[in-house]
Amino acid sequence: MQNETRSTNTLLHLVYFTYFFCGMTQCFESVFLPEMKEYFHLSYQQQMYVMFAKNIAFLLAILVGARVLQVGYKNCLTIAMALYAVGTLLLVPGLRMAQYNLVLLAFVVIGSGFTIQMVAGSPLISALGLPQDSSSRLNFGNALGAIAQIIAPASLTIIIPATALSAQAKLPYMQAIFITFGLGLVLLTLVTLMVNNVDIRESLRESSSSARFSATSVWHPKVVLGLVAIFLVLGTEACLFGFFRNYLEDTSIAGLSAHQSERLFTVYFAVFALGRMMAAWIQKHLRPAVHIAFHLVFAMFCLLLAMFAKGTIAVVAVVAIGFFASIFFPTLYAMAIENMGDLTGQASGVLTLGFLGCAIIPVLQGKLADSIGLQLSYGLGLIGYLFALFYVFRSWRSENADKADLERTAIDAAGNP
Repeated sequence: MQNETRSTNTLLHLVYFTYFFCGMTQCFESVFLPEMKEYFHLSYQQQMYVMFAKNIAFLLAILVGARVLQVGYKNCLTIAMALYAVGTLLLVPGLRMAQYNLVLLAFVVIGSGFTIQMVAGSPLISALGLPQDSSSRLNFGNALGAIAQIIAPASLTIIIPATALSAQAKLPYMQAIFITFGLGLVLLTLVTLMVNNVDIRESLRESSSSARFSATSVWHPKVVLGLVAIFLVLGTEACLFGFFRNYLEDTSIAGLSAHQSERLFTVYFAVFALGRMMAAWIQKHLRPAVHIAFHLVFAMFCLLLAMFAKGTIAVVAVVAIGFFASIFFPTLYAMAIENMGDLTGQASGVLTLGFLGCAIIPVLQGKLADSIGLQLSYGLGLIGYLFALFYVFRSWRSENADKADLERTAIDAAGNP
Protein backbone atom coordinates (compact mmCIF):
# COMPACT_ATOMS: atom_id res chain seq x y z
CA MET A 1 0.00 0.00 0.00
CA GLN A 2 2.85 2.38 0.90
CA ASN A 3 4.64 1.59 -2.38
CA GLU A 4 1.42 2.25 -4.30
CA THR A 5 0.99 5.63 -2.59
CA ARG A 6 4.62 6.50 -3.34
CA SER A 7 4.18 5.58 -7.00
CA THR A 8 0.98 7.63 -7.19
CA ASN A 9 2.67 10.70 -5.69
CA THR A 10 5.73 10.28 -7.92
CA LEU A 11 3.62 10.06 -11.06
CA LEU A 12 1.47 13.03 -10.03
CA HIS A 13 4.56 15.18 -9.42
CA LEU A 14 6.02 14.06 -12.75
CA VAL A 15 2.82 15.09 -14.55
CA TYR A 16 2.98 18.45 -12.76
CA PHE A 17 6.58 18.87 -13.96
CA THR A 18 5.69 18.06 -17.56
CA TYR A 19 3.05 20.81 -17.40
CA PHE A 20 5.70 23.19 -16.05
CA PHE A 21 8.47 22.35 -18.52
CA CYS A 22 6.20 22.11 -21.55
CA GLY A 23 4.55 25.40 -20.57
CA MET A 24 7.96 27.07 -20.61
CA THR A 25 8.87 25.44 -23.92
CA GLN A 26 5.63 26.52 -25.59
CA CYS A 27 6.06 30.07 -24.35
CA PHE A 28 9.55 30.28 -25.86
CA GLU A 29 8.18 28.84 -29.08
CA SER A 30 5.34 31.37 -29.30
CA VAL A 31 6.81 34.49 -27.70
CA PHE A 32 8.78 35.07 -30.90
CA LEU A 33 5.67 35.40 -33.09
CA PRO A 34 6.33 39.11 -33.82
CA GLU A 35 9.90 38.23 -34.82
CA MET A 36 8.61 35.45 -37.10
CA LYS A 37 6.15 37.92 -38.62
CA GLU A 38 9.06 40.23 -39.42
CA TYR A 39 11.53 37.51 -40.45
CA PHE A 40 9.14 35.77 -42.86
CA HIS A 41 7.33 39.00 -43.94
CA LEU A 42 3.88 37.83 -42.79
CA SER A 43 0.46 39.46 -42.40
CA TYR A 44 -1.44 39.12 -39.10
CA GLN A 45 -3.42 36.23 -40.55
CA GLN A 46 -0.27 34.46 -41.79
CA GLN A 47 1.34 34.98 -38.38
CA MET A 48 -1.57 33.10 -36.81
CA TYR A 49 -0.89 30.08 -39.04
CA VAL A 50 1.59 29.13 -36.31
CA MET A 51 -1.31 28.86 -33.84
CA PHE A 52 -3.28 26.94 -36.46
CA ALA A 53 -0.41 24.49 -37.09
CA LYS A 54 0.19 23.91 -33.38
CA ASN A 55 -3.45 23.22 -32.59
CA ILE A 56 -4.82 21.49 -35.72
CA ALA A 57 -3.32 18.26 -34.33
CA PHE A 58 -6.15 18.24 -31.78
CA LEU A 59 -8.21 16.61 -34.54
CA LEU A 60 -6.45 13.47 -33.30
CA ALA A 61 -7.83 13.93 -29.77
CA ILE A 62 -10.81 11.57 -30.15
CA LEU A 63 -8.56 8.85 -31.63
CA VAL A 64 -6.05 9.29 -28.80
CA GLY A 65 -8.87 9.25 -26.23
CA ALA A 66 -10.21 5.99 -27.68
CA ARG A 67 -6.76 4.34 -27.43
CA VAL A 68 -5.45 5.81 -24.18
CA LEU A 69 -6.73 2.90 -22.06
CA GLN A 70 -4.99 0.33 -24.27
CA VAL A 71 -1.72 2.25 -24.51
CA GLY A 72 -1.78 3.46 -20.90
CA TYR A 73 -2.00 7.02 -19.60
CA LYS A 74 1.64 7.12 -18.50
CA ASN A 75 2.90 5.63 -21.79
CA CYS A 76 0.93 8.27 -23.70
CA LEU A 77 2.73 10.89 -21.64
CA THR A 78 6.08 9.45 -22.77
CA ILE A 79 5.00 9.59 -26.42
CA ALA A 80 3.87 13.19 -25.93
CA MET A 81 7.26 14.27 -24.56
CA ALA A 82 9.05 12.58 -27.48
CA LEU A 83 6.93 14.47 -30.01
CA TYR A 84 7.51 17.73 -28.13
CA ALA A 85 11.27 17.13 -28.39
CA VAL A 86 11.24 16.33 -32.12
CA GLY A 87 9.08 19.36 -32.96
CA THR A 88 11.13 21.79 -30.88
CA LEU A 89 14.41 20.64 -32.43
CA LEU A 90 12.83 20.84 -35.91
CA LEU A 91 12.32 24.59 -35.44
CA VAL A 92 16.09 25.10 -35.67
CA PRO A 93 16.60 24.03 -39.33
CA GLY A 94 13.30 25.73 -40.23
CA LEU A 95 14.63 29.08 -39.02
CA ARG A 96 18.17 28.50 -40.29
CA MET A 97 16.94 27.77 -43.82
CA ALA A 98 14.22 30.46 -43.62
CA GLN A 99 11.54 27.88 -44.48
CA TYR A 100 8.22 28.93 -42.96
CA ASN A 101 6.61 25.68 -44.12
CA LEU A 102 9.18 23.70 -42.11
CA VAL A 103 8.49 25.89 -39.06
CA LEU A 104 4.77 25.18 -39.44
CA LEU A 105 5.50 21.44 -39.72
CA ALA A 106 7.51 21.67 -36.49
CA PHE A 107 4.51 23.24 -34.77
CA VAL A 108 2.25 20.46 -36.08
CA VAL A 109 4.56 17.91 -34.41
CA ILE A 110 4.66 19.98 -31.20
CA GLY A 111 0.88 20.21 -31.31
CA SER A 112 0.62 16.42 -31.66
CA GLY A 113 2.64 16.06 -28.47
CA PHE A 114 0.51 18.68 -26.74
CA THR A 115 -2.66 16.83 -27.81
CA ILE A 116 -1.51 13.54 -26.30
CA GLN A 117 -0.26 15.30 -23.17
CA MET A 118 -3.64 16.89 -22.55
CA VAL A 119 -5.68 13.74 -23.32
CA ALA A 120 -3.54 11.64 -20.97
CA GLY A 121 -2.30 14.23 -18.47
CA SER A 122 -5.61 15.80 -17.45
CA PRO A 123 -7.26 12.47 -16.43
CA LEU A 124 -4.07 11.54 -14.55
CA ILE A 125 -4.23 14.76 -12.54
CA SER A 126 -7.97 14.22 -11.98
CA ALA A 127 -7.56 10.61 -10.78
CA LEU A 128 -4.33 10.80 -8.76
CA GLY A 129 -5.96 12.20 -5.64
CA LEU A 130 -9.30 12.86 -3.96
CA PRO A 131 -12.18 13.22 -6.49
CA GLN A 132 -13.58 16.35 -4.82
CA ASP A 133 -10.24 18.14 -5.33
CA SER A 134 -10.01 17.33 -9.05
CA SER A 135 -10.73 20.90 -10.21
CA SER A 136 -8.26 22.27 -7.68
CA ARG A 137 -5.48 19.93 -8.89
CA LEU A 138 -6.19 20.77 -12.53
CA ASN A 139 -5.94 24.49 -11.79
CA PHE A 140 -2.70 23.90 -9.91
CA GLY A 141 -1.19 21.81 -12.73
CA ASN A 142 -2.12 24.40 -15.31
CA ALA A 143 -0.85 27.15 -12.97
CA LEU A 144 2.59 25.53 -13.08
CA GLY A 145 2.54 25.92 -16.85
CA ALA A 146 1.61 29.57 -16.41
CA ILE A 147 4.42 30.09 -13.87
CA ALA A 148 6.82 28.65 -16.43
CA GLN A 149 5.48 31.16 -18.91
CA ILE A 150 6.41 33.96 -16.50
CA ILE A 151 10.00 32.75 -16.47
CA ALA A 152 10.32 32.44 -20.24
CA PRO A 153 9.64 36.05 -21.37
CA ALA A 154 11.39 37.43 -18.27
CA SER A 155 14.55 35.52 -19.12
CA LEU A 156 14.57 36.92 -22.66
CA THR A 157 15.79 40.26 -21.32
CA ILE A 158 18.83 38.39 -19.97
CA ILE A 159 19.39 35.98 -22.88
CA ILE A 160 18.93 38.47 -25.73
CA PRO A 161 20.99 41.71 -25.61
CA ALA A 162 19.06 44.96 -25.77
CA THR A 163 21.08 45.86 -28.88
CA ALA A 164 19.54 42.94 -30.81
CA LEU A 165 16.49 44.72 -32.20
CA SER A 166 15.74 43.00 -35.51
CA ALA A 167 14.49 39.46 -36.03
CA GLN A 168 17.70 38.64 -37.88
CA ALA A 169 19.81 39.75 -34.92
CA LYS A 170 17.74 37.62 -32.52
CA LEU A 171 17.86 34.52 -34.72
CA PRO A 172 21.00 32.88 -33.17
CA TYR A 173 19.53 33.24 -29.69
CA MET A 174 16.20 31.79 -30.80
CA GLN A 175 17.96 28.75 -32.27
CA ALA A 176 20.04 28.24 -29.09
CA ILE A 177 16.87 28.34 -26.96
CA PHE A 178 15.12 25.75 -29.13
CA ILE A 179 18.13 23.40 -29.06
CA THR A 180 18.40 23.68 -25.25
CA PHE A 181 14.73 22.94 -24.64
CA GLY A 182 14.65 20.23 -27.28
CA LEU A 183 17.42 18.37 -25.47
CA GLY A 184 15.65 18.95 -22.14
CA LEU A 185 12.52 17.33 -23.60
CA VAL A 186 14.57 14.33 -24.74
CA LEU A 187 15.71 13.88 -21.13
CA LEU A 188 12.15 14.28 -19.85
CA THR A 189 11.01 11.59 -22.31
CA LEU A 190 13.52 9.17 -20.76
CA VAL A 191 12.36 10.03 -17.23
CA THR A 192 8.68 9.37 -18.03
CA LEU A 193 9.74 6.09 -19.61
CA MET A 194 11.41 4.92 -16.38
CA VAL A 195 8.78 6.01 -13.82
CA ASN A 196 6.44 3.27 -12.54
CA ASN A 197 2.97 3.23 -14.04
CA VAL A 198 -0.16 3.65 -11.90
CA ASP A 199 -3.47 2.13 -13.02
CA ILE A 200 -6.08 4.86 -12.51
CA ARG A 201 -9.04 2.94 -13.94
CA GLU A 202 -10.32 1.83 -10.53
CA SER A 203 -10.11 5.38 -9.21
CA LEU A 204 -12.16 6.62 -12.17
CA ARG A 205 -14.78 3.88 -11.62
CA GLU A 206 -15.08 4.71 -7.89
CA SER A 207 -15.60 8.39 -8.74
CA SER A 208 -18.30 7.49 -11.25
CA SER A 209 -20.07 5.06 -8.92
CA SER A 210 -21.11 7.91 -6.60
CA ALA A 211 -22.34 10.07 -9.46
CA ARG A 212 -25.81 11.59 -9.60
CA PHE A 213 -26.19 10.29 -13.14
CA SER A 214 -24.85 7.29 -15.01
CA ALA A 215 -23.17 8.24 -18.29
CA THR A 216 -23.73 5.55 -20.90
CA SER A 217 -22.23 7.49 -23.82
CA VAL A 218 -19.28 9.81 -24.20
CA TRP A 219 -21.61 12.16 -26.10
CA HIS A 220 -23.41 13.17 -22.92
CA PRO A 221 -24.82 16.75 -23.25
CA LYS A 222 -22.52 18.12 -20.55
CA VAL A 223 -19.48 16.79 -22.47
CA VAL A 224 -20.65 18.06 -25.87
CA LEU A 225 -21.59 21.52 -24.58
CA GLY A 226 -18.40 21.53 -22.51
CA LEU A 227 -16.45 20.89 -25.72
CA VAL A 228 -18.05 23.94 -27.38
CA ALA A 229 -17.36 26.13 -24.34
CA ILE A 230 -13.72 24.98 -24.16
CA PHE A 231 -13.30 25.48 -27.94
CA LEU A 232 -14.44 29.09 -27.65
CA VAL A 233 -12.59 30.12 -24.48
CA LEU A 234 -9.33 28.47 -25.53
CA GLY A 235 -9.54 30.11 -28.94
CA THR A 236 -9.99 33.47 -27.24
CA GLU A 237 -7.09 32.70 -24.90
CA ALA A 238 -4.86 31.87 -27.89
CA CYS A 239 -5.78 35.22 -29.47
CA LEU A 240 -4.91 37.07 -26.26
CA PHE A 241 -1.58 35.25 -26.15
CA GLY A 242 -0.76 35.46 -29.85
CA PHE A 243 -1.64 39.13 -30.34
CA PHE A 244 -0.46 40.40 -26.95
CA ARG A 245 2.74 42.07 -28.13
CA ASN A 246 1.18 43.25 -31.40
CA TYR A 247 -1.57 44.93 -29.36
CA LEU A 248 0.81 46.71 -26.99
CA GLU A 249 3.22 47.79 -29.73
CA ASP A 250 0.45 49.15 -32.00
CA THR A 251 1.01 52.92 -32.13
CA SER A 252 -2.75 53.56 -32.27
CA ILE A 253 -3.34 51.63 -29.01
CA ALA A 254 -0.40 51.80 -26.57
CA GLY A 255 2.70 52.31 -28.74
CA LEU A 256 5.10 50.44 -26.46
CA SER A 257 8.53 49.27 -27.55
CA ALA A 258 9.36 45.60 -28.10
CA HIS A 259 11.41 45.61 -24.89
CA GLN A 260 8.47 47.02 -22.89
CA SER A 261 5.98 44.57 -24.39
CA GLU A 262 8.28 41.64 -23.54
CA ARG A 263 8.39 42.80 -19.93
CA LEU A 264 4.61 43.13 -19.81
CA PHE A 265 4.33 39.64 -21.28
CA THR A 266 5.96 38.50 -18.05
CA VAL A 267 3.40 40.47 -16.05
CA TYR A 268 0.59 38.93 -18.12
CA PHE A 269 1.70 35.41 -17.29
CA ALA A 270 2.30 36.39 -13.66
CA VAL A 271 -1.34 37.40 -13.22
CA PHE A 272 -2.37 34.35 -15.29
CA ALA A 273 -0.47 32.07 -12.91
CA LEU A 274 -1.82 33.97 -9.90
CA GLY A 275 -5.37 33.37 -11.12
CA ARG A 276 -4.81 29.62 -11.34
CA MET A 277 -2.93 29.37 -8.06
CA MET A 278 -5.73 31.23 -6.29
CA ALA A 279 -8.31 28.99 -8.00
CA ALA A 280 -6.53 25.88 -6.71
CA TRP A 281 -7.26 27.13 -3.17
CA ILE A 282 -10.59 28.93 -3.74
CA GLN A 283 -12.24 25.93 -5.42
CA LYS A 284 -11.64 23.83 -2.33
CA HIS A 285 -14.02 26.18 -0.51
CA LEU A 286 -16.27 27.58 -3.25
CA ARG A 287 -18.19 25.74 -5.96
CA PRO A 288 -16.24 25.94 -9.26
CA ALA A 289 -19.39 27.05 -11.13
CA VAL A 290 -19.78 30.10 -8.89
CA HIS A 291 -16.10 30.97 -9.14
CA ILE A 292 -15.89 30.74 -12.92
CA ALA A 293 -19.12 32.73 -13.38
CA PHE A 294 -17.57 35.74 -11.64
CA HIS A 295 -14.41 35.42 -13.74
CA LEU A 296 -16.40 35.29 -16.99
CA VAL A 297 -18.31 38.49 -16.19
CA PHE A 298 -15.14 40.42 -15.33
CA ALA A 299 -13.29 39.02 -18.37
CA MET A 300 -16.05 40.34 -20.65
CA PHE A 301 -15.78 43.77 -19.02
CA CYS A 302 -12.00 43.80 -19.61
CA LEU A 303 -12.51 42.72 -23.24
CA LEU A 304 -14.82 45.68 -23.82
CA LEU A 305 -12.18 48.01 -22.38
CA ALA A 306 -9.51 46.39 -24.58
CA MET A 307 -11.67 47.07 -27.65
CA PHE A 308 -12.11 50.81 -27.09
CA ALA A 309 -9.57 52.13 -24.57
CA LYS A 310 -6.19 53.67 -25.34
CA GLY A 311 -2.90 54.03 -23.52
CA THR A 312 -2.59 52.87 -19.92
CA ILE A 313 -6.22 51.73 -19.60
CA ALA A 314 -5.86 49.51 -22.67
CA VAL A 315 -2.65 48.00 -21.25
CA VAL A 316 -4.23 47.32 -17.85
CA ALA A 317 -7.34 45.79 -19.46
CA VAL A 318 -5.49 43.35 -21.72
CA VAL A 319 -3.18 42.27 -18.87
CA ALA A 320 -6.09 41.87 -16.43
CA ILE A 321 -7.91 39.53 -18.82
CA GLY A 322 -5.10 37.05 -18.21
CA PHE A 323 -6.08 36.80 -14.54
CA PHE A 324 -9.76 36.16 -15.20
CA ALA A 325 -9.27 33.87 -18.23
CA SER A 326 -6.68 31.73 -16.45
CA ILE A 327 -9.20 29.38 -14.81
CA PHE A 328 -11.51 28.82 -17.78
CA PHE A 329 -10.03 25.66 -19.32
CA PRO A 330 -9.19 23.63 -16.18
CA THR A 331 -12.49 24.50 -14.49
CA LEU A 332 -14.67 23.82 -17.53
CA TYR A 333 -12.76 20.59 -18.17
CA ALA A 334 -13.25 19.40 -14.58
CA MET A 335 -16.97 20.25 -14.69
CA ALA A 336 -17.47 18.43 -18.00
CA ILE A 337 -15.50 15.26 -17.23
CA GLU A 338 -16.77 14.73 -13.68
CA ASN A 339 -18.17 11.24 -12.99
CA MET A 340 -17.53 9.81 -16.48
CA GLY A 341 -15.96 6.61 -15.06
CA ASP A 342 -14.56 4.23 -17.70
CA LEU A 343 -15.55 6.80 -20.34
CA THR A 344 -13.11 9.34 -18.87
CA GLY A 345 -10.41 8.66 -21.48
CA GLN A 346 -12.85 9.05 -24.37
CA ALA A 347 -14.45 12.11 -22.78
CA SER A 348 -11.00 13.61 -22.33
CA GLY A 349 -10.36 13.05 -26.02
CA VAL A 350 -13.61 14.78 -26.94
CA LEU A 351 -12.97 17.72 -24.61
CA THR A 352 -9.39 18.06 -25.80
CA LEU A 353 -10.80 18.67 -29.28
CA GLY A 354 -11.61 22.06 -27.79
CA PHE A 355 -7.98 23.04 -28.40
CA LEU A 356 -8.92 23.26 -32.08
CA GLY A 357 -10.29 26.64 -31.02
CA CYS A 358 -6.65 27.70 -30.65
CA ALA A 359 -6.14 26.79 -34.32
CA ILE A 360 -9.26 28.31 -35.84
CA ILE A 361 -10.26 31.35 -33.80
CA PRO A 362 -6.85 33.13 -33.95
CA VAL A 363 -6.93 32.87 -37.76
CA LEU A 364 -10.44 34.33 -37.74
CA GLN A 365 -9.36 37.16 -35.47
CA GLY A 366 -6.29 37.71 -37.64
CA LYS A 367 -8.58 38.10 -40.65
CA LEU A 368 -10.73 40.53 -38.67
CA ALA A 369 -7.66 42.46 -37.54
CA ASP A 370 -6.51 42.86 -41.16
CA SER A 371 -9.95 44.19 -42.16
CA ILE A 372 -11.37 46.20 -39.22
CA GLY A 373 -8.29 46.74 -37.06
CA LEU A 374 -6.58 44.75 -34.32
CA GLN A 375 -8.35 46.46 -31.41
CA LEU A 376 -11.94 45.92 -32.58
CA SER A 377 -11.14 42.30 -33.51
CA TYR A 378 -11.03 41.52 -29.77
CA GLY A 379 -14.84 41.63 -29.81
CA LEU A 380 -14.77 38.08 -31.16
CA GLY A 381 -13.91 36.86 -27.66
CA LEU A 382 -17.20 38.11 -26.24
CA ILE A 383 -19.06 35.36 -28.13
CA GLY A 384 -17.01 32.64 -26.45
CA TYR A 385 -17.36 34.07 -22.97
CA LEU A 386 -21.13 34.46 -23.31
CA PHE A 387 -21.52 30.82 -24.35
CA ALA A 388 -19.27 29.66 -21.49
CA LEU A 389 -21.43 31.63 -19.07
CA PHE A 390 -24.52 29.88 -20.48
CA TYR A 391 -22.83 26.48 -20.01
CA VAL A 392 -21.86 27.27 -16.41
CA PHE A 393 -25.39 28.36 -15.47
CA ARG A 394 -26.85 25.27 -17.21
CA SER A 395 -24.50 22.99 -15.26
CA TRP A 396 -25.28 24.85 -12.06
CA ARG A 397 -29.04 24.42 -12.51
CA SER A 398 -28.63 20.75 -13.42
CA GLU A 399 -26.54 20.10 -10.33
CA ASN A 400 -29.08 21.84 -8.08
CA ALA A 401 -31.92 19.86 -9.67
CA ASP A 402 -30.06 16.59 -9.10
CA LYS A 403 -29.46 17.48 -5.45
CA ALA A 404 -33.15 18.30 -4.99
CA ASP A 405 -34.09 14.91 -6.53
CA LEU A 406 -31.72 13.13 -4.16
CA GLU A 407 -33.18 14.94 -1.15
CA ARG A 408 -36.76 14.07 -2.20
CA THR A 409 -35.74 10.42 -2.71
CA ALA A 410 -34.17 10.33 0.75
CA ILE A 411 -37.27 11.86 2.34
CA ASP A 412 -39.55 9.37 0.55
CA ALA A 413 -37.35 6.48 1.64
CA ALA A 414 -37.42 7.69 5.24
CA GLY A 415 -41.21 7.99 5.13
CA ASN A 416 -41.67 4.50 3.64
CA PRO A 417 -39.37 2.12 5.54
